[in-house]
Amino acid sequence: MLKKSWMYIILTLSFSFLFFSLLLAYNNLTQNNATLEHLSTNQIQLNYYTNKLNYDVKRNQTHILQLALLNEKASQDELEAYFNEMKESIKKLKLYIQEHPNLSPKFRSTLNILEKRIISYKIVERSLIDAINRKDKEDIKDALIGFDSIAAVFAKDTKTLMDLESANLYKELSLLEKNNTDSLKIMLFSFFLATILILFYIYKFIKLNKKLQKQLKISEETKEELKETQLLLIDNNDKLEEEINKKSVELYKKIYTHSISALPNRNKLLEDMQSIYFPRMAILNIDKFQSFNDIYGEKIGNIALEMSAAFLKKEIENLPMRLYHVSGDEFVVVCTNKTGGDEIIFKKQIELILEKYKNHTFKYKDKEFQFMMSAGISFSGKDKMLAYADMALKDAKRRNLQLSIFEDDKALEKIHKEDIECHKKLQYAINNNNIISHFQPIVPIQDAEKEPKFESLVRILDPEGNIIPPHMFLDVAKANRVYYKITQAVIQNTLNVIAKYQVPCSLNISLTDIENKKTINELFEILNSFEHNNLLSIELLETEDFHNYDMVYDFCLKIKSYGIKIALDDFGAGYSNFSHILNLPIDFIKIDASLISNIDRDHNSKIMVETIVDLAKKLHVETIAEFVSSEKILEVVKEVGIDYAQGFYLGKPASIEEFLGEKS
Repeated sequence: MLKKSWMYIILTLSFSFLFFSLLLAYNNLTQNNATLEHLSTNQIQLNYYTNKLNYDVKRNQTHILQLALLNEKASQDELEAYFNEMKESIKKLKLYIQEHPNLSPKFRSTLNILEKRIISYKIVERSLIDAINRKDKEDIKDALIGFDSIAAVFAKDTKTLMDLESANLYKELSLLEKNNTDSLKIMLFSFFLATILILFYIYKFIKLNKKLQKQLKISEETKEELKETQLLLIDNNDKLEEEINKKSVELYKKIYTHSISALPNRNKLLEDMQSIYFPRMAILNIDKFQSFNDIYGEKIGNIALEMSAAFLKKEIENLPMRLYHVSGDEFVVVCTNKTGGDEIIFKKQIELILEKYKNHTFKYKDKEFQFMMSAGISFSGKDKMLAYADMALKDAKRRNLQLSIFEDDKALEKIHKEDIECHKKLQYAINNNNIISHFQPIVPIQDAEKEPKFESLVRILDPEGNIIPPHMFLDVAKANRVYYKITQAVIQNTLNVIAKYQVPCSLNISLTDIENKKTINELFEILNSFEHNNLLSIELLETEDFHNYDMVYDFCLKIKSYGIKIALDDFGAGYSNFSHILNLPIDFIKIDASLISNIDRDHNSKIMVETIVDLAKKLHVETIAEFVSSEKILEVVKEVGIDYAQGFYLGKPASIEEFLGEKS
């Protein structure tokens, strides 16, 4: 036991010496880095200032001598600029001395002499310049002698500064070299001593290991005898366990797994809810699936459910979620994040799954299917969460919504009340022609000869005459399937203004509009008889959602055939719209507000916008900056070469008559 203690002490001492040598090396490295940082910043900065002063003096002297040789008249502003640069260099050197009090007193006194001598330098220089301007050769000759004398003294003092700076640098390097030498000696000694101790420990360890090997050999022989007996027991036990596990798996599968999708079923969900905290839950139901079953039969219906389950499983595989198949056409998605997380993110994730599911085409043999899902979400009620989510699902079905959220009775009641109230106002506006357009100017900022344009922006008037902005009613319009009526009204409003005032205007067309055949057919019917198509522009919205590219491309080609221009909205907000500008017949791109709103403060935004403008110019596409909210932003937008600007600084949305009062 005593021998082992000594071995541990030796090992501890050896590693202590190693640690000491490493610590010493680290401290040495730290000191050297500090010295090098001083040399790479302060010393180089001092060198730059002294050389800059020397350069300024020589450049001024060269300029004066050139004037004398060429007998040209001196520019007072240019001479004053040279003189100011010399003063500025001396000023920076003085500031440097204040920040670094360790510089030699001779450096300070030399700089003070230079500062005083520059006044004499200026007087001699002026006398020489006067002689040059008067073209008096005798005076020029005398003045040159004086100027050369003061310049020589000035150059000598400047060289003295540079020599002092070099001496200071040499001193720093000498200290660094001495520090390295001392540290290396101590480190080598410590490392050598630690190495000897470790070698001694290795020797002792080898001896001990040989002794242990003998004991292990005896132990192995004993184990071999027991091993044969154990193998017989293990073999019988494994067979028994295998049979038990097989039966257990079969029983578990029947109780906790859905027979069609092989996903955990309702029983598993209810059991998990007793032991696991699920902060968020969503029930997803396939819309009108019973009708699908009636048409195609139960076999195809089961295959569709199996494919839907596989689709949902793939969508959540990288998310902190679990998927359950709780009934024929209903699935449950729960969040497993114990902290609760972000409810908004969960809602967006469910919305994304629903959107992808709606756009996905399932294929089986020669058949293709597309389905839609509705969802109900609950964020509360540990034991009643499933019931609350089911209530939200029923609410979504009842109001023909894609998704509804249940938090508590009052919140759900409030949502219902607000949606119903908004729907009433929307229906009133549709029935009473109270869907109006406000217009926002799009101002040319590069070519003053171009006339401004106006973007048509939808508003509705409620029964009291209050103006309601679009973000408060567009989702309700889509949910209640009257969105196309809003588009129809905006088209008519915009064309009426163009016809009445002969001003160029643009209106927004979304992917939802393009996919609505009725809306597009009516648009083309109107354009067939409209006489001012050359004043109309179409702004394409929802560009990140273009999934039927052929439909969008065909729409653009037909629009262009009417002489109408096309603008791509929110350009730069995503990656896909960079391909749109190459593949679609675009006339304008509207650079997204996320890049313009901080272009005066964010250098990266400015670089991105410059790149977009350069690309647009090469493709002969004009650019429009959105969200120009200040004079500073307008200046930067104009500087980078954007053709048009739009934003509150140039004009807020209002009736067209407010902008064209004299024409009304």
